[in-house]
Amino acid sequence: MIQLSDEVKYPRYARTEFPQDKVIASLLNGSFKSPFQSDTELNWEEITPDKKGYFNSDKYNYGGLYLEFESDKREIMILDCSGNAKAYVNGIPREGDHFDYGITKLPVQIEKGINTFYLTGGRYPRIRAQLYKPTSPVSVSTDHITLPDLIIEEDSEKWGSVIVTNATNRIAKGFAIESIIEGKKITTEIPNIEKITFRKIPFKLSELSGVTNEEIDVQLNLLDKSGNTMSSVKFKIKNKHFKEVHDRTFISSIDGSVQYYSVNPADLKKDTSSALFFSVHGAGVEARNQAAAYKAKDWGNLISPTNRGPFGFAWEDWGRLDALEVLEIGKKLFNPDPEKIYLTGHSMGGHATWYLGASYPDYWAAIAPCAGYPELHGWIKYQPKSKTEIQRTFIRANNPQSTKLLARNYLHYGVYINHGDADPVVSVEHAREMRGILGGFHPDFAYYEYPGGSHWYGSESVDWKPLFEFLKAHKLPKTSEVRKIEFSTANPGVSSSSNWVEIYQQIHPFQLSSVNFNISQDSTTLTGTTKNVSVIDFDLAKAAIQFPAKIVIDSQEISIDTESKKVYLALENNKWVVSKQPSKTEKGPHRNGNFKDAFRHNMVFVYGTTGSREANKLNYYKARYDAESFSYRGNGSIEIISDKQFDPEKYADRGIIIYGNADNNSAWKILLKDSPIQVYNGKIQIGDKTLTGNDLACYFIQPRPNSNIASVGVVAGSGTVGLKAAHANQYFVAGSAFPDITVFRSNVFVDEYKAVECTGFFGNDWSVKQGELTWK
Repeated sequence: MIQLSDEVKYPRYARTEFPQDKVIASLLNGSFKSPFQSDTELNWEEITPDKKGYFNSDKYNYGGLYLEFESDKREIMILDCSGNAKAYVNGIPREGDHFDYGITKLPVQIEKGINTFYLTGGRYPRIRAQLYKPTSPVSVSTDHITLPDLIIEEDSEKWGSVIVTNATNRIAKGFAIESIIEGKKITTEIPNIEKITFRKIPFKLSELSGVTNEEIDVQLNLLDKSGNTMSSVKFKIKNKHFKEVHDRTFISSIDGSVQYYSVNPADLKKDTSSALFFSVHGAGVEARNQAAAYKAKDWGNLISPTNRGPFGFAWEDWGRLDALEVLEIGKKLFNPDPEKIYLTGHSMGGHATWYLGASYPDYWAAIAPCAGYPELHGWIKYQPKSKTEIQRTFIRANNPQSTKLLARNYLHYGVYINHGDADPVVSVEHAREMRGILGGFHPDFAYYEYPGGSHWYGSESVDWKPLFEFLKAHKLPKTSEVRKIEFSTANPGVSSSSNWVEIYQQIHPFQLSSVNFNISQDSTTLTGTTKNVSVIDFDLAKAAIQFPAKIVIDSQEISIDTESKKVYLALENNKWVVSKQPSKTEKGPHRNGNFKDAFRHNMVFVYGTTGSREANKLNYYKARYDAESFSYRGNGSIEIISDKQFDPEKYADRGIIIYGNADNNSAWKILLKDSPIQVYNGKIQIGDKTLTGNDLACYFIQPRPNSNIASVGVVAGSGTVGLKAAHANQYFVAGSAFPDITVFRSNVFVDEYKAVECTGFFGNDWSVKQGELTWK
């Protein structure tokens, strides 16, 4: 059956924080009635699969697929589903296969009798689902494997990762993966895997010496704690010369997962100082294909990150962090001339070029977006039906992704805009809009429309000779040579600085902050203005300031008589004063929110087990769903543990996500006893205000005690009804934005933002009192 909606006028699972779905609401509140067995108020129509097992419909954007399975016994089976965004199995949320990769194989608990399956629509108008028995209680699979290429000139061990599925009701402990290449064995101990789920597991691979075959056979064995083989897979791995386009892997600091990137090494002339081209791919494109789209250059190396997947996070959020990780790795690998680092990309990668260029303007000598849209919401053309104060707060949380808001940061470098004038995917109007914006203030940009060019018109879509000639004509100045800076940010936690000036704290969080400063000819005076800045710092050593010096800020003069490498100024009672660096316990570039920012620093999901049986189950179900969702969307590897397993010393400096509340998660009192938000059964306290009821849910972020970098993210409910409402999230969807705190009620699946009781931002001291919250 397909469920339809006459009320929703935009795609239900568009990039909104709270999608409407009456079926999910009824599944979670227990009022759901099967359309096969009774009349229902919901609008259903029958559907049958095609010969390949797909249920095809153009109505999934506004509905979902409902299926039933009758079993004569209780057992764990594998749900192989594809094309769906989510899967609700007997009302329990599980991850789907939004992009129809065919890689989601979920161990699910099948009950005796009728089992229900509700699959929400994904990217394409088709959904497929089947059930079968697992081949092994714990098994390894190549469905979503991440591999490097072996490099003939290298001899160090490398990392790969593979899905391990635990189809049992017990935590899988003591397992290991044995990799065998040309008789060489390496055994990698693997972490625990929670019950009835899967995890992407890192494993080591041996490099080979003296072997030049283009492909090498690899066998992986999954070993139990006694060394017995539980499951095996075989595959081939490529073996290349370093000078060829090839894939490399690394362990990500975001979640400890294995990620890959691709490089296209230069065909360098002798004694050439190499450039670095950082090229970001489009939606559905792999990094390896992006790198291979270019001919090797004789003046620079090319590196292409992966955005944690072909679609990933549209280069925002964790896609942005992946790009930054790979950029630093690429610098170490190729040691480029720091004055010759360039940014380019195509389609979604063109968007990334606009976004990363605006966010980190002192990283690049020039940028070149190709077939790109400047902002995600501008491309998908989703607009909320109404803009209440609540919704405007969510829009404000998305300001760091607003490249047009940050457009004057493009003054740092040259810009080359490249777009086909017949592009049916990303309209050339996006390029023309940015041409118009830059034309109002930018002295150094080039614009080219390829006549008759579609979205992709061959390698010239990216490897366009005039584009690279433009890049070659630009160099990134040394910091000491930069005499004028105009810089803006909407979140210092994303982007805080340019060259020798840093916006450390804001007056109004997530609104535009900007600075405009220049250095006098004699290098003794810094003069400029600020907007929405409460703490600013200057690196006087990098600026090559001569002493005695002075800073004229917002028409106020401050003398700096003592030689200092760095000077902090704080705004107190509308007057700037020399200050110290704020405590790391406060907000700053190291940790500034919003809620999504908690999901980093090798994060750990901690579910509560000290409540009622139902509450404990719901805490685990939500933690498992989030881990599966991040694994699918971000090629992730999340560690899930119970509150009883949590040891703050063992998990020091790691981001912690708490599932549950102060009454049912014992880790709460360790990590959140001083939080201005307290969640109990029956109520939520927000500063000096209290909301009551068992139907409240909330997401919020706080700094982790005794850590200068990590945060605690909270997914909580004031009762089982509220815990079920917490499943409404889309915080792993690119384009969604959650402020520091959001509290809402269980009617969220029907009423969306109208269900939100409170949302907003904490103050620089992470308090409610100094923050800016919007109430219903």
